[in-house]
Amino acid sequence: MTFQIGQRYFNEADVALGLGQVVARQARMVKLHFGAVNEMRIYAMENAPLIRYRPQVGDEIKCHDGQRLTVTEISEVDGLINYQGVNDAGDEIDVSETDIADNIALSQPKDRLLNAQLDSPKWFRLRQDAANHRRDLWQSELYGLMGCRTALLSHQLYIAKQVSRRFAPRVLLADEVGLGKTIEAGLIVHAQLLNGLADRVLFVVPDSLVHQWMIELMRRFNIHVSVFDEAQCEALIDSGYDNPFESAQQVLVPLSLISDSAQRFSEVYAADWDLMVVDEAHHLRQPEDDRYQDLTVLFDGKTLSREQRAYGVIEKLSETVAGVLLLTATPEQLGQRSHFARLRLLDKDRFNNYDEFVKEQNRFEPIAEGIGLLIDAQQQDNPLPIKHVNEILQGRVAPSVISELQELAQQPDKTSAFIHRLLDQYGTGRIMFRNTRQSVSGFPERLLALTLLSEPDSYQTANDVTTYLSPELSFRADDENTQWTKVDPRIPWLVNTLQSLNNEKVVLIAHRADSVLALADYLREKYGIHAALFHEGMSLVERDQAAAWFADFEQGASLLLCSEIGSEGRNFQFARHLILFDLPPHPDLLEQRIGRLDRIGQGREIMLHVPIFADSQQHTWFRWYDEGLGIFNAPNPAAAILFKQFKAALIGDLETQEIEQLIKQTQTQSEDLLTKMARGRDRLLEFQSHPPGADRLVEQAESEERVNLLIDFMHRVYDLYGVDFEVNSNGSEILHPTEQMQGYFPRLPDDGMTVTYHRHYALANETWHYLTWEHPMVTEVMDMILDQEKGNSTLVVIQQQGLKAGQLFLECHFQFALSGRQNRYLAGLLPPQVVRLLLTEQGKDLSQQLDANTLQAMAQSVPQKTAVAVLKAKLPVIKQLLKLADFKIKQQQPDLLMQWQQRVKTHLNGEIERLQQLAEQNHLVREDEVVYAQQQLTKAVERIQSLQPQLDSLRVLVTM
Repeated sequence: MTFQIGQRYFNEADVALGLGQVVARQARMVKLHFGAVNEMRIYAMENAPLIRYRPQVGDEIKCHDGQRLTVTEISEVDGLINYQGVNDAGDEIDVSETDIADNIALSQPKDRLLNAQLDSPKWFRLRQDAANHRRDLWQSELYGLMGCRTALLSHQLYIAKQVSRRFAPRVLLADEVGLGKTIEAGLIVHAQLLNGLADRVLFVVPDSLVHQWMIELMRRFNIHVSVFDEAQCEALIDSGYDNPFESAQQVLVPLSLISDSAQRFSEVYAADWDLMVVDEAHHLRQPEDDRYQDLTVLFDGKTLSREQRAYGVIEKLSETVAGVLLLTATPEQLGQRSHFARLRLLDKDRFNNYDEFVKEQNRFEPIAEGIGLLIDAQQQDNPLPIKHVNEILQGRVAPSVISELQELAQQPDKTSAFIHRLLDQYGTGRIMFRNTRQSVSGFPERLLALTLLSEPDSYQTANDVTTYLSPELSFRADDENTQWTKVDPRIPWLVNTLQSLNNEKVVLIAHRADSVLALADYLREKYGIHAALFHEGMSLVERDQAAAWFADFEQGASLLLCSEIGSEGRNFQFARHLILFDLPPHPDLLEQRIGRLDRIGQGREIMLHVPIFADSQQHTWFRWYDEGLGIFNAPNPAAAILFKQFKAALIGDLETQEIEQLIKQTQTQSEDLLTKMARGRDRLLEFQSHPPGADRLVEQAESEERVNLLIDFMHRVYDLYGVDFEVNSNGSEILHPTEQMQGYFPRLPDDGMTVTYHRHYALANETWHYLTWEHPMVTEVMDMILDQEKGNSTLVVIQQQGLKAGQLFLECHFQFALSGRQNRYLAGLLPPQVVRLLLTEQGKDLSQQLDANTLQAMAQSVPQKTAVAVLKAKLPVIKQLLKLADFKIKQQQPDLLMQWQQRVKTHLNGEIERLQQLAEQNHLVREDEVVYAQQQLTKAVERIQSLQPQLDSLRVLVTM
C-alpha cells in the first residue's frame, strides 16, 4: 500500500475502532488517528492490518458535519479520493475522504455474502459462541480472579475482588504468614490488567525473591514480567533506549537496584507506571527527619541505612505511581510507628499525625463490638440486640447510621447491608487488609520437638544477642585448626534426627550464612550427607537451582540448609519438618521461619525440631518464645509489641526467679493484648478482610468456571484451526501444531504443550498449562475468531414441520461495541451488544419467535456448490432484505442507545453516591476515586451516544 496523509483506512483486526486517518508516515512506519475512540496507532507498512475505505457509487457516506451523501461519481487527486453525490436535501456536493465521519458502519459480511464467499456453518457457530462467551466473561464481577492457577479460597477472592475493581488501588496487604499475600497481589494485578485498569506494572521485591516472583507470576497468573538488573539496564541503554524501564510493560526489579543507584531510581521514577507492588514492606524504615527528601542525601551512602534509603525511594515512587500495593505479614514488626510510616506511603495526607492515628485505633473497639454483636445474633438466628448496639454506637457514628440501626427492628433482612456500611465507613479495611489464622481455617497443627543439650566448654560467654541465640559464633578454639562443628553436640543430634526421618524433606534454618556453610562442609566430609544450600552469598540463579534440587522428590536433596534469607517469601510447603538450628533475634522472624512450612493447604501437621543448650541465655529466649508467647503452637499477633516491651529484660543476665517472673508477665500481657485485639482493631480488620458470606464467592467462581463448555469450545477450535490434540487419562491433553494448521495459533509452541482444564490437576502439576477462560491462549483465540472475517457469512438449510419448503430467511447480527484499550473497563459494564434480526422474504422480523439456539439445532450444512446456486437464485431478494435490515437497525438505534446509557448511568451513579457517602465518614476514600468514577460516567455517556452498528455476521436460511 502507498500511504498518503489524509487517506482513510479501517483496521480489519478491530473494525470497531472506526475509520482511521493517516496523519504521519516515516521510513517503514505509518501513523493513523482513530477519531471515534481518540487513539493513535502506529503500524509497520509491510504488514499493517489496514484496508482502504472505498465506498462505491450508490453507497451512502456520513460526513463530519452530519450530512449524508449518496455517491454518484468518484475521482482521485494526489492519492486522495473525492466523492460527488447528492445530500439529504437533494443538493449536489463534493466531499473529500478526509471529511468522512470517524464513526462508520462497515459491512464486510455483506460484501462477502453478495460475492458468494460462504463459510462452513461450523465457523459461523464458533464465531457466535466466541462472542457470547466473551460477553459473559466481561460482565462477570469475578473476571480476572477465576482463571489463575490458585486454589479458590474465600479470603483471597474477597480481598482481590474488593481491591481489583478500584481505580488506582492503594492498600496494604498484611495477611499473616502462609495466608497468601502474594496470591492476593497477583490476582489483583491480573484482574486490573484484564479489565483495562492498568497496563504498566512495577514489581519491587527483595533481591532474594526476584526469581520466585517471576516464576509465580508466570505460572500462576500468566503475567510475563521483564526482570531488570544492572546488566540488563546497560544492555538496553546500549541498544538505544534513553530509559530502559520504558522498554517493557510489566517490570520486576530487585529493591537494591533502585535503592543503591541514583541513576536507576531516576529512570524508574521517570517511567510512567499505573501500579506498583512492593513485597516485604516491613523492611522499609522511615528516616527520623526529612533530609532524605533531597536525592543527594538519599544516595550519599552515609546518612541513611539501607532500610531507610529503601523507604525513601518507595516513598518518592508512591507519590508518582497512582496505584500501590504494599505486602507484609508482620506490619508492626518494627513497632506501631513504623507501621504508621508504611500507611503513610499509601496516603500521606491521611496519615500525617502519629498521635491522631493511635487515638483512632483506640476508637475502633466499640464499633467492632457492635458489629460483632450483630453478626453473632445473625449467625445464631437470635433477635438482633438493637438496644445494646445502639448504646455502644451512640455518639461514635453519624446520626444516619443510628437511624438505619433502628429500622433493622422492622427489617432484619437488611442487617448484612447495614454491617457492610459500618465496615465501609468506619473500618480500616479500605486501605489495609489482614486475615489471621483465627478467621481462616485450613492450617496444619504445629508439633514441637525440643531437645536440651549440654553447651560445650569452648563456647564462651555470649556478649550480645546474636551470640546468645547462635552460640557457635562465640566459639574460641585453643587450636586454630579446630572448628566449632567438631565440638557442637547439635551436629550428632542433627545426623541422628535426619536418620530417624528416613529421607523425608527437611528444612534447616540458621541465622548466619557462615554457620550454614560450615555445617554443609562438615556434614558432607564427616557423614557423606549432601545438602542443598540457600544463603545470601549465592546468586539468584544458584538459589533457585538449590530450591529446585530440594523440591525434586525423585533425585533431589532431602536436606535444605538456609540462612535467615530463606525465612522470607519462599514456600517449602511440600516439606513438614523444620529444624531451628538456632533462634532468630525477633519473634516475627521466628514466625516467618515457621511460615515457610506452616501454610494454608499444607495438609499435614508440621514438626518443629529445636535443639537448645540447657540453662543458657539461649534457653531463656526459647522459654520466652514458647511459654511466654506460645509461638511454637500458633502465631501471636501481639508478639512484636511484647518483644519491644520485654527486650531489655531478655538481653539482661537474669536469675532463675527473674526468668520465671518475666515469662509470667509476658503470658499475662499477651492474654490482655490478644483479648483487646480481638475486641478492637483486629476484629474490625477481620470483618473487613473476610466478612460473613464471603464463602459465596467460591461457589460463584466454581459455577462460572464452566469447564465443560470451555473444553467443547476449544476442541472445536482445534479441529477448525488444524491443531492436533490428544486426550490423556490423567486429566491432561497434549497439543501439537500440524502442517494443516491455518497460520499462527496463539501461544502454541512449535514443540507442543501439555494442558489441563481442571484446577485440581493444575495445582498438582505446575508444568502443565492451565487453560481457563482467562488464559492468554483462550482470550487470544476468541479475539482471533472475532477479529477475522471467517464465519461471518454462511448459508444453511432448515427442516421444520410447519415451514413451507423453499422459504428464505436472512439472519443478521449487528454489534454495538465500545473499542479501544481506554474503554475496556466500560466494556465490563456494557460488553458488546448484539442485535439480531431474522427477516422473512416479506420483510417480517421473526427474531423473537425463533431464537438463535432453536435455529442452530435445526440448521444443516449444504455442499458449497449448492449453496452458491441458491444464493445466486435469491440474490435480488437478499439485497432487498439487506437494505431493510439496515433501515430497521437504524430505527432501533436511538432507543437501544438510550437503554444502554440508562443501564450504565444507574450502575455508575450508584457507585459515585456510595463513594461520596463514604467520603463523609471515612477519610480513606480518596477524592481521585470519586473523580475517576465521575469521569467514567461522562465518558460512558459520550461513547455510547457515538456507537454505530457494525454488521458482524450474516446467515441465509432456506427451508426444505
